[in-house]
Amino acid sequence: MMALSEPFAETWLDTGDGHLLHLSQHGNPQGVPILFLHGGPGAGCTVQELQLFDLNHCHIILLDQRGAGESLPAGELKHNDLLSLLTDLERIRHWLQLEQWCLVGGSFGATLGLIYSGLCPRRVMAQLYWGLFIPSDTGRDWLYGSSGAAKRFPIDYHSFVNAAQPRGSGLPMLFEAYQIQLHGGSRARHCVEAWNRWERVLAQPWGVLTPVPYRRDEATAKIEHHYAINRYFDAYTLLYEGRQQWPTQTEIIQGTQDWVCPEHLLREFLAQGTAPHQLTWVSGGFHGLAEDKMLQAVQQGCRRMFANVTRNLRSSG
Repeated sequence: MMALSEPFAETWLDTGDGHLLHLSQHGNPQGVPILFLHGGPGAGCTVQELQLFDLNHCHIILLDQRGAGESLPAGELKHNDLLSLLTDLERIRHWLQLEQWCLVGGSFGATLGLIYSGLCPRRVMAQLYWGLFIPSDTGRDWLYGSSGAAKRFPIDYHSFVNAAQPRGSGLPMLFEAYQIQLHGGSRARHCVEAWNRWERVLAQPWGVLTPVPYRRDEATAKIEHHYAINRYFDAYTLLYEGRQQWPTQTEIIQGTQDWVCPEHLLREFLAQGTAPHQLTWVSGGFHGLAEDKMLQAVQQGCRRMFANVTRNLRSSG
């Protein structure tokens, strides 16, 4: 008998512009459809994400976004931008013949999901996110500049900068140096490792860093850098303008010790106007789900979302 963690369907969808999107479906095909949105951008999905859900009652859709995970070509940057990612979500929903679905994701996956729900609110029954990345210049500078997270982790930041050996100081110089190295430079492998290590240190401070296959790390570094130097293709504007359209059942879970997407940036963004959401703080929680506090909070959030959706489906049926 097939284990629930194994996909009941797996395919690569051709986008028509050079990308093949890896899509695997898990759990109950007749269950509540839930699309999982990974972060990065470029990080890809893993089967560990399935631990968030009741696979007996949920239809889980794991999508590796363009160039990420098992999608092909790995790390491809051509036709890899925000609007393409958003179009892919609608393409997949149509392909699966789903009228509506739920969205779950973290970090940039949360950003992508909230933008999508602002553009297509009638397609989203409910959504749950954690570690929401605010794709503004301030959010980017906090993550990669010398005055944000760098102040809290100065030794690790020095290693991050030194790996690329920029010609001068400042974020533009640092991004230029990484551009050269990530795309055929003599220090390419060292820079791929340094880029990913910096973000893992922020996501899981003082923890044991889990090794990731180099192919995935390389794709993540190239795609994250690509989005960062392009200012996330104006994602902040779409996030801000669409916030009033978020579905009523929107929950954002945030750790108070999230150094990738810090508390003050989220508070500042949400303070700019009323948007439908429930905000759940996790005291001492980090950015990712590698530690128990955040994992348990997100698991509980998924159970709340599932209970609310099934209750609404019964009452409307």
